[in-house]
Amino acid sequence: MELKRFRGLRVAREDCESLLKFLRERSLLVKGARFKRDGLWIIVPVERQLKDEEKASLNSSGIKFEDTEDEFEIQEARPSSLHEFLAEKLPPHLLASVPRSYDLIGEIVVLELPEELKEHGKLIGEAAMKINKGARLVLNKISDISGTFRIGGYEVIAGEGPTETVHREHGCVYKLDPTKVFFTPRLSTERVRVASQVRRGETVADLFAGVGPFSILIAKKVQDVKVYSVDKNPSAFKYLVENIKLNHVDEKVSAILGDAAEVAAKNLKGRCSRIIMNLPAGSELFLEAASNALLREGGIVHMHIFVNRYEKVGERISALEERFRRLGWGTVEALNVRIIREVGTRSYHVASDVRLADR
Repeated sequence: MELKRFRGLRVAREDCESLLKFLRERSLLVKGARFKRDGLWIIVPVERQLKDEEKASLNSSGIKFEDTEDEFEIQEARPSSLHEFLAEKLPPHLLASVPRSYDLIGEIVVLELPEELKEHGKLIGEAAMKINKGARLVLNKISDISGTFRIGGYEVIAGEGPTETVHREHGCVYKLDPTKVFFTPRLSTERVRVASQVRRGETVADLFAGVGPFSILIAKKVQDVKVYSVDKNPSAFKYLVENIKLNHVDEKVSAILGDAAEVAAKNLKGRCSRIIMNLPAGSELFLEAASNALLREGGIVHMHIFVNRYEKVGERISALEERFRRLGWGTVEALNVRIIREVGTRSYHVASDVRLADR
């Protein structure tokens, strides 16, 4: 451990965040140096002594601080990306194939390595663990997500322990096993966007709920809401039930094991003002299910579909609107059409909020 002497600012703990914001805006923090604790105070290393006008600005903001000088631990600089870490360990033609992005689900890193990197999987996996502090296991996706339960094939390339983990997102916790259920942190922003639209007193059907990320977030954020979470994958259902309890939303979320079409027609017919259809590979097969679950006066269907990169998004959305009209809806309006993400090299994940009325 290396120690180095720097100027510092001794700040009251409650004022630390405000001071850090001030220092970051002026690039005054010493990179790589760890803060020190001193009872109810924190000592922050800085590049130089503050100017009189900077001190005056802090004083006027009510931030309590004192000038000091101290020795601080210097953290070893960590590479910020797989490319940076592997730059001297792989030849250029292989380095170019290293994934630029990957998923971090709880303590598990999920990569998708191209064929030419398979023999270097252990090296890349160990690099991913060093870059992601707290990661204990690295999975490589070896087959596409497919089948009724939307599950891919995976192999362990680094780390140890079970493939079950706990993922934290927006104040919610989700226990899951990515080898047994579908889950992607890349829909985090979309989950917040949908939850922000739900109003107090609504009844929502999450027809492909998985382990509950849409359902539970809505229940946590919206008062007096009722969410019916449906999934036919027994493993996903098991985790869904557990996650409902872990997040203390038992009174708001009801888990239902079964086929979305059957549940919508029997259990949920005419009961919901909002439907979530987060199954881009097959949601278009369940338009009748969405229609069945909606209130007679209509509501919103959050549709997710895959669009081939050679297709026109507008034409696919228009065709979707027409199919809803054939199911008897007089008003069909696709709102907020957007590309969520690129999926491989073949297609886009597209979402839209479809408003239905006048059936």
